[in-house]
Amino acid sequence: MASQEYPDPVKDFKGFQSSLFKALVAATAAANSIPVEEVGFYRSLDRDFAKDLDHAGSSSLAIGNALLQQCAIDSGLEVTNFEDVDDVIQRYGAATDVCDGLLEKADHCLDQIRGKGVPEDIKQDAPEVTQIATKDKLEYKFLHANNVVRPQIKFKDAVDNSNSTPFERKIKYKPHALIPLDSTASLEETNKSLPHPYGHEIRHIEYPQRMFERAEPEMYKPYETTSAIWVDTEEKLMEMMQRLEGAEELAVDLEHHNYRSFQGFTCLMQLSTRDEDFVIDTLELRDKLWMLNEYFADPNIVKVLHGADSDIIWLQRDFGLYIVNLFDTYFPTKVLEFPHHGLAYLLKKYCSFDADKKYQLADWRIRPLPVEMLDYARSDTHFLLYIYDCLRNELLDKSTSEGNLVKICLQRSSEIALQKYDKDVYDALTGTGPGGWKNMLAKWKYAMNPQQLAVFKALHSWRDHTAREEDESWRYVLPNHMLFALVERMPVDSSGVIGCCNPCPTLVRMNAQAIAFEIQKAKRDAALVAKESAFIEDTKPQLETVTTSAPSGVTTTKMQVQQIKRNVSNVDPALFDLKKVKKLRAADVAKLEKKSSALFGSSL
Repeated sequence: MASQEYPDPVKDFKGFQSSLFKALVAATAAANSIPVEEVGFYRSLDRDFAKDLDHAGSSSLAIGNALLQQCAIDSGLEVTNFEDVDDVIQRYGAATDVCDGLLEKADHCLDQIRGKGVPEDIKQDAPEVTQIATKDKLEYKFLHANNVVRPQIKFKDAVDNSNSTPFERKIKYKPHALIPLDSTASLEETNKSLPHPYGHEIRHIEYPQRMFERAEPEMYKPYETTSAIWVDTEEKLMEMMQRLEGAEELAVDLEHHNYRSFQGFTCLMQLSTRDEDFVIDTLELRDKLWMLNEYFADPNIVKVLHGADSDIIWLQRDFGLYIVNLFDTYFPTKVLEFPHHGLAYLLKKYCSFDADKKYQLADWRIRPLPVEMLDYARSDTHFLLYIYDCLRNELLDKSTSEGNLVKICLQRSSEIALQKYDKDVYDALTGTGPGGWKNMLAKWKYAMNPQQLAVFKALHSWRDHTAREEDESWRYVLPNHMLFALVERMPVDSSGVIGCCNPCPTLVRMNAQAIAFEIQKAKRDAALVAKESAFIEDTKPQLETVTTSAPSGVTTTKMQVQQIKRNVSNVDPALFDLKKVKKLRAADVAKLEKKSSALFGSSL
């Protein structure tokens, strides 16, 4: 019976993994059956329950310590046992370090077994699928590939991560223009990015009348019997654009990657008409997609997206694409007061389609793209135009003479389309901005002394500089929890830096000595500032307020500087008279001098 419940991991690892996961879920559910804040109440009601709880806690702690010690030996670490729950909370980072060490060793061993000793960015392995299934729930899938060749290497437009130069927009040709492309001012003259090239067109758009007329929703093609057209060459792109001729609505979505890149980049574009689905390899066609402005900027073509905030920015940054006549299906869910506002809810409500989010965390840089990822990407736009029809009808049905709900959603959508991409400026001094240290510091729940604060600012600045220079994300260069571990311990040598980061990120290991120097310098500077502040405070004159009243009733207040009196020992000024000192010494010598010696006799 036990063997059926817990399969042999050697013979049936997947079955064992599934059983283990179910047991963990059941144990977690049981542990959470009583809220933490109510445990004390139940303990006071039943003494036997309290004893059983204490016994279970002691057993769990003993088992945890035994596992921790065994794993620490395998990881080459030394960890003292946890004594009680408070000790576990305060020193839980030690357990995290041990787990990270085991995972790093396991990853290294797996790479050796599979023969993956090729340097990174040289060879790309086939994608792998990791999945965990639970009963009556979608399984979690993480599709990834090791040693992916970095797409930035092949980009024809050089990536500029500098903190000083503004973003240079990529649009050079402006179709469907009401006013010509504004390119009179240069970046060197203004030191600011140029204005939104389609701002005037978006603000003065004349929407097609059909958008405000009720019509029967046009049913989508069957999902199971259709497939997407893969577009990865300029010839295929031109063929796709010919097929887009005459389309009155386009559904658009993007897939993005931002872990191995500082600014991030778009990996995939999904585009659907009423009849066809296209999936565009934006890594291959990055410098060609500006041609889609013929359709994206056409005010007579409705561009339907869901939650387009990020998509609008990515289109501008990567391809120089701008959308005129945007309909964001997110806003009708708010105006119509739907209980949920995600695309998954709309797919279920109108299409009875269960959105499969198993590949939400997939690495979209993988090429060739697996079929299951291609299908997942296509589902985001395949049904969207039908959903747009349904939403538009509901908005029109609920509109009144006081307000047209379609126009309200279009107004909110136009505000999204008017967003303009600009680089996030890093201010190391004030720490303000999306990537500044100020927001991160506000979330840190532990107090820092002046030296730790100085180290935190220095490391945060080093991380930003390194990420920009290497074109990597902050998370890849130095994760937040490792940054705070360095701040807490403030190591001053390379081995200490590496010891704080387990597993140690590549760029931290390469720059461990430089990081240690930054920490030393920050600690020294903080100590000097503290001494100077103490000296200034000690010597600063105090202000004394004197208030006087005249017979006329006028009150006068004066601020008088009160000098601080210091205790100075009384020193005889004669001590600094060198002639007098010399005379006194000669007198002392004359008194002590003898004319004869018992050893040498008379000196005369």
